[in-house]
Amino acid sequence: MKVILTNDVAKLGKSGELKEVADGYARNYLIPNKFAVPAAGGAYRAWQHDIASREDKRKREREEADIYATRIASTTLTMGVKVGEGGKLYGSITAKDIADALGRRGIVVDRHKVDLDEPLKTLGTYKVAVKVYAGMTPEVTVVVEPKG
Repeated sequence: MKVILTNDVAKLGKSGELKEVADGYARNYLIPNKFAVPAAGGAYRAWQHDIASREDKRKREREEADIYATRIASTTLTMGVKVGEGGKLYGSITAKDIADALGRRGIVVDRHKVDLDEPLKTLGTYKVAVKVYAGMTPEVTVVVEPKG
């Protein structure tokens, strides 16, 4: 029997996949527990439409990510900070600071997407990767300089 999975099922597949399973397995376990629906009539046509719309959505997201990646790669952030003796910063520059600075430039990025191992604590120029989309991590240039 062909079924469309409505939830992830271990050792069978992920939600939204079309699977061929034994009739008893479908009738006695998958369908009663709402893990799947029979792939017949309207459900099958809806599944095909859903696949097409998901593909369109994925394509749009990829195009938006390309635009963001280009903007991020061409951006240089200059961070003015208070500096003590020997070029040491008072405080540090964190992933949140970088995400906020990008946000002020119109590039909205979640701070968790900024790939910064540890906060920046010295003056200089740094390349910081930003995760935009799967397999797409452009680098923003961060210049840390004394304020004033």
